Amino acid sequence: MQIPDQPVEASIHIAIDVDITDPGELQNYAVAKAQTPEHLAMASSGPFAALAVSLDPLAVAAEVPGIRLLRGKVEPAEGHGLADLVMPSVTGGEDEREPADTGLGDNAVAALLEASERAGGIELELLGHKPDAPEAEREPTRHRALVLAGLLWHAGAAMVDELFNDIDLLRDRKPTAADIDETYVIGGLPPQYAHRYDVRFAARFLAVCNDLTMNLAAGWKEPSCVAQELAVRCLLDEAEYLADDLELEAELPPDWVAMLEQRFLRLADSMMLFDPAMDGFENDPEASPEGAPSMKFEDWFRPFSPNHHVPPFAERG
Repeated sequence: MQIPDQPVEASIHIAIDVDITDPGELQNYAVAKAQTPEHLAMASSGPFAALAVSLDPLAVAAEVPGIRLLRGKVEPAEGHGLADLVMPSVTGGEDEREPADTGLGDNAVAALLEASERAGGIELELLGHKPDAPEAEREPTRHRALVLAGLLWHAGAAMVDELFNDIDLLRDRKPTAADIDETYVIGGLPPQYAHRYDVRFAARFLAVCNDLTMNLAAGWKEPSCVAQELAVRCLLDEAEYLADDLELEAELPPDWVAMLEQRFLRLADSMMLFDPAMDGFENDPEASPEGAPSMKFEDWFRPFSPNHHVPPFAERG
């Protein structure tokens, strides 16, 4: 095996399952072990956070030869009621980031209806409005379509805002899967390419996302490249997050996410990039339908055809 001239950064993810048999003893240990005010506050907040403070991720690799320890992080597992609490980096890294502020205020539905006026690029029929239905059904479908239009407008703004944060986080890093887990938008892309999502890629992806959001106002167009298909997926993820956070289920069309996936991504072979069963298909010419665009990572920003247009910065790379 060839030995590299320079150190090669690597990440390892370890899962440890435990039973907490004495929460009080665990918290006392964590409080005594805490070395910063942030760790002390975490140790005092509950047993799961105390467990995170008590474990030293770097100790696992401390005696392994041939490596230099860089950083480590412990996160309580999902389902423990502490999903958003992340242990500060043992190297004194960044504070926990917050999602973009939507500025919707206390009356979210009213704000979304107002925003729908600025999202006139999408025909309401695409969003579930049924103009030919009886009046009793027609007006509710129009209301829900307008709320959905406003939701997509705000989701687009939030997506672009959070991408700037992702770019700032990835700056000067050679990304690992752990780095991408800390992002908001880039983390929603196919995970097998996490090591390729550097700051330059994130800036190019921002360009196609910003172009995509203009379609909400100027007129909806089908995605122009693989990256923009993935941007649609990120937009829907952002909208779904906002809808859940604002408890908008009754104000939106039924099964609206699946409806928009069908209408916005009807021909999107890129969705196969998320399917573990299709891993590597992009490198197999026989795995894609005849005439389908290339799904190779290096082709994500290539226009689908001469009639499709990608922002110059994104296409050039």
